[in-house]
Amino acid sequence: MSRNTPKRNPNIAYHWPVPVLSRKFGQYQKVNPELIELFYDYRQRHPSKAGSVYSSPDNFYEGIENSGLSRLTQFLTDSVFEVAADANRNYWGKATNIRVNLTGVWFQITNDYGFHETHIHGNCSWSGVYYVRAGDSSTGPDDLGSNGMPNGITRFYGPHMEYTAGGHGDLGNLYLQDHTVDSYPEDGRLVVFPSHLKHMVFPYKGAEDRVIVSFHAQVFGDTEMRYGYSFS
Repeated sequence: MSRNTPKRNPNIAYHWPVPVLSRKFGQYQKVNPELIELFYDYRQRHPSKAGSVYSSPDNFYEGIENSGLSRLTQFLTDSVFEVAADANRNYWGKATNIRVNLTGVWFQITNDYGFHETHIHGNCSWSGVYYVRAGDSSTGPDDLGSNGMPNGITRFYGPHMEYTAGGHGDLGNLYLQDHTVDSYPEDGRLVVFPSHLKHMVFPYKGAEDRVIVSFHAQVFGDTEMRYGYSFS
């Protein structure tokens, strides 16, 4: 029996969404050139044998006074608060003095097919990537690199990805196949996501280096957090 696709049923609720913030930094045209200069100078002073991906320590900014970096970290902090407040709007209640701590900020310079395998970030509740320079990264699903794959994009994997491997599949659970979201790098674009969300970076090759900033964040307040381990 064939059926037309029904409209959204008010009797059915979709639970446990994954909040992801994506927004443009309004000051990126001024700040990004400052960051590029800072990062390449840092790499020259702290060379590495890492090959196609240069990654700074996550505390590289300690002791560095740079207006562009200060403006960016404030933007990161504000953005984490924005998405965390929305995701927790039913749970924070009367929580006061909520503050965001960036527990790690680092930059990466990538070329020559450098990539990052699937991973998550630990010891934090939110993570993010800020695209300083997208270079020749893919701009959409039809924009592929010479190897036939997306060039330098970030791919996020939904929490139900594991259930599509080796499990039964039919039209009843076809929605489980929609388990990835691609983030196409764009100068000045920030993406903030829950730290438990699996993601990877596709190999990048371009005339210009791909330059990004990544970070970890924790959120605290005057209200103590308690897990409900009991039935009381």
